[in-house]
Amino acid sequence: MARWPAAAACALGAALLGMLAVSASGQSPVAAADGEGGNSRFTCTDTEKKRPGCTGTCPDRCPRSCVALCPSCQTYCPDQVQPVRPALFVFGDGSLDVGNNNYIEPNEVGDPWRANHSYYGIDFPKSEPTGRFSNGFNMADFIAKAMGFKMSPPAYMSLNSPAKLDAGFAGVNYASATAGIWRDSDDGLNIPLMDQVQYFAAMIEKMEANRSRQELSKMLSNSLFLISVGASDLYYIYNIMTRSEPDNKTDVPHLLSSYGDNITALYNLGARKFAIINVPTLCTPVVSHTCDDLMTSLPKDFNDGIKPLMASLASNLDGLRYSIADFYAFSDVVSANPSAYGFVNTGASCCEGPCATNYRPPCANRMEYWYWDQENPTEQAAKLATTTFLNGTTQFTAPVNFETLINQK
Repeated sequence: MARWPAAAACALGAALLGMLAVSASGQSPVAAADGEGGNSRFTCTDTEKKRPGCTGTCPDRCPRSCVALCPSCQTYCPDQVQPVRPALFVFGDGSLDVGNNNYIEPNEVGDPWRANHSYYGIDFPKSEPTGRFSNGFNMADFIAKAMGFKMSPPAYMSLNSPAKLDAGFAGVNYASATAGIWRDSDDGLNIPLMDQVQYFAAMIEKMEANRSRQELSKMLSNSLFLISVGASDLYYIYNIMTRSEPDNKTDVPHLLSSYGDNITALYNLGARKFAIINVPTLCTPVVSHTCDDLMTSLPKDFNDGIKPLMASLASNLDGLRYSIADFYAFSDVVSANPSAYGFVNTGASCCEGPCATNYRPPCANRMEYWYWDQENPTEQAAKLATTTFLNGTTQFTAPVNFETLINQK
């Protein structure tokens, strides 16, 4: 792994900690109040007999109260609906999961990996375990806040009704702990990336019922598609390569090809801005005692392949823009000089085993640990990393950082 001079690491760490101190707290996007300019009036009629709150005489622009009570406001107030801002759509594994695995039922293989119990969420508001594999917020949350949302988009599996494209729509999170790019590594206890994309496609189809295709396409093209996935597949490849005959169809090049297929599928559904977080080290606390050269090389090979993959897709798919966050390199730099970034331990987990109350309580100095459980970062590590990906230089995000990508028109 790369190692950085102590002075350089200290300078970078101090700068990042400074950015954390001044980073925006993030507010929920709220539309401005309608002015009283203009004298025209019209009547919003509840023709479907479903939204009586929208019936009555409205000003010449749809007021916020009408939008809130009647998400399909344009049905009654043609061409006067408040514009919908860009959203955040999240795909991947446990580093971004906000509770999807809570809704997956056990099967004959076993139980899904869940974070719906203490000590997970110990630093989340009200100390609630939400399904995030963290002591508090995760990377998806911090990116959502940077986009102006108070909270990360909801878990897809938690939605009781189809998502509606209204003024308060923030997006949807499809990420699932232990999920991979391949279905081959799926045991029915997570939502593979392919299925996540299919769920997104189904949601878009239902959204077309209350928005024009043109308006929906505009929203999607300006939204951010955040993806962090691949570690589970690389563990799967590692097991194939070390425990059985090599399989030339189960290797990194084929994995990258499948990754590209999923990104292309999202593009065909309207996605244009892709924020990719590459795979961190596989040598996490859960496997550190068995880490070998192959386990070290696999994520490097995969991450090296993401760069030409995205460049090729961008050159062939009109309007596709992207940013690749180098989570592997950043965590490596932090590990080389933890104190420069405010950490005292970057090799062990703060929370033992499955992070449950029948195990030893988690460490008290959680802000000083990189790993929360045996695979996932602490809230502080996630915050530091996403601050870097959002505002940092091309050292860790290329060809542009996430903030630049978000603001591109």
